[in-house]
Amino acid sequence: MKTRNLRAEARVAASQRAELNSGGAWFPCRVLDMSDNGFFLVCNKAFAVGQILDLRCELYPAKLLECKVEIRHAGETGIGTRIVEIDRKSIGLCQLFLQEHYSDKLNQSG
Repeated sequence: MKTRNLRAEARVAASQRAELNSGGAWFPCRVLDMSDNGFFLVCNKAFAVGQILDLRCELYPAKLLECKVEIRHAGETGIGTRIVEIDRKSIGLCQLFLQEHYSDKLNQSG
């Protein structure tokens, strides 16, 4: 019997500054990797699994990705999140960022 790969989507390494909003206060964090469905973040503030937070991240100069994320797991190395709400503009920005990084990776390996 085959086990399902929990991380089916490709993840792209990143090092983007971001912020998480909890209770009206913004907390700085850093995106360490991302996919179409979520982000792996490091943050000095502790968050609970299941918590829904606003995330904003400047992927490009003056181009802000904004979405709501759910904390899926939290540990000493960081927090894994899943996107639960995102607008069309931010979807496009996220896809562009991922495509550029996939292309860079392919060019480096070829």
